[in-house]
Amino acid sequence: MNVGKLLEIVNTLVPLDYAFDDDFVGITVGSQNSKVSGLAVAHELEHSVLDYSIMNNINTLITYHPPSLQKIIKEDGTETLEEDSLTKKFRESGLNIITIHTAQDVCNGGNADSLVNLFKMTETKVFAHTTGEFGAGRFGNIQKTTNKKFIKTVESKLNTKVLRTNEYFQNIKDIDTVAILPGSGTQFIEDIISKVDVFITGDISHRYLLKGDETHLGLIQVNHLSTEIPGMKKFVNNLSNELGTQLEYFYNKYYE
Repeated sequence: MNVGKLLEIVNTLVPLDYAFDDDFVGITVGSQNSKVSGLAVAHELEHSVLDYSIMNNINTLITYHPPSLQKIIKEDGTETLEEDSLTKKFRESGLNIITIHTAQDVCNGGNADSLVNLFKMTETKVFAHTTGEFGAGRFGNIQKTTNKKFIKTVESKLNTKVLRTNEYFQNIKDIDTVAILPGSGTQFIEDIISKVDVFITGDISHRYLLKGDETHLGLIQVNHLSTEIPGMKKFVNNLSNELGTQLEYFYNKYYE
């Protein structure tokens, strides 16, 4: 099987056309004509993943996060994107990389839907749309709970102890509507203000915490990867079943 054929299989599970328009998905390093001689899944590119791939004759990776690029401003003021040093090492080592990123967030059964199942959300709706009916966020109802109990629920469901809230969250007595978006979703806060009690996502900047206070929206920030790992584990299992072999999935547990 070559990389192009593998891409076709991945695309049946995670249609890449559903990704955000500016996202870097598909074959991000390497060639569709390369033969797949060893395959694994990695949340992102890390030196440990590169070392493991080389030592175990893995020449193809499927990653969630795209390879890192750096913006270069030329003398004439124009901008271009070039590989950073780690991405260059992967390419020079002969590895092929297929990236799924926000396509995995929005697709049926992907990262967002996996969070819906984890939190037993009902009557859910989509926000943060990419194309058509697809979007990266979900909001809906949960069984009524208190803010203190909900914090413990989030820690348990996402297997993390890294939580940060805004001040308004501490004043909420009862919670029965939530929004959740895997990864970093603070740019979509406007979509769910006044629609839910609490919004859970990663990478909330200070000004958005204040925005939540001003608009009476509770905010919970968890580790970025914690919201993505449940859906990615499901993807790895689905792809393993499709290929008839158990794939390894690498992610840095420190950031869970």
